[in-house]
Amino acid sequence: MPMRPADRGYVALYGIFTASPQNREMATVHVAPQVAAGVRLNRWLIATTDVTSAWTTFQVEGEARRSSFRFGNPFVTVQATLLEEGKRSIHGGLGVAPPVTTFPGTIPENTEVEYNYTVATAARGFADYWMWAPNAIPIALLLRSRTELPGSVFVGADLNPATLVSVNSNPSRLAVVAAAHAGVRVGPLTPGLRVQMFAQSETVAGRDFSQWAAFFFVNAEFDAVFVRSQVAVNLDAPFGLAGQRGATVWGASLGGGVRL
Repeated sequence: MPMRPADRGYVALYGIFTASPQNREMATVHVAPQVAAGVRLNRWLIATTDVTSAWTTFQVEGEARRSSFRFGNPFVTVQATLLEEGKRSIHGGLGVAPPVTTFPGTIPENTEVEYNYTVATAARGFADYWMWAPNAIPIALLLRSRTELPGSVFVGADLNPATLVSVNSNPSRLAVVAAAHAGVRVGPLTPGLRVQMFAQSETVAGRDFSQWAAFFFVNAEFDAVFVRSQVAVNLDAPFGLAGQRGATVWGASLGGGVRL
């Protein structure tokens, strides 16, 4: 959340890129722009929205190149300041998204679209799973905390339990995102590390119900302008370094915006 207590709102544009998974049998390129905005409703209440799309092109060895362009679920939140005391803060909120990530209906198109959704989710390290959850209405509880320590060091944690209400014949499911992060402020820059776990009540892929990921980020603050950059790397199966060879998915993102 880029907003400071005195800000009235913000607008931002981000881009996510990956060339994974990549192996001798599969070549993938993925690009996903994302527009974000927030507005302060009063001293302690903020409303935000994120809109994204994804284009994935891939080629299986011996086959023609295929591609898919789709929009993600627009995610809208209302978040409240539960505690702001000195250098500690706790925020809580609720997020919901309409079910935009659906399938066209034909088998060839569905295969391309499903792969697009999978890469879009994994390239983000499952951090914004709600925006790419297919055929469902995500309703998520958003809890986050942050504490600044001596030496310009900060630590924080997020907990986002959610229910994904199915809009087709598949059953609804439960999911959770839990994360911890730390960083250090060096002038206008803040490099840091975030470790995250995503889990849900149905398999993510194969026999795996969860996905761990690490995020290496560098943020920059220039008064009203902010810049956000990170590299996300999945760690375990099904899309991580310790999973199946050639199936690892990483993602790099860069963007920024202006506080109002």
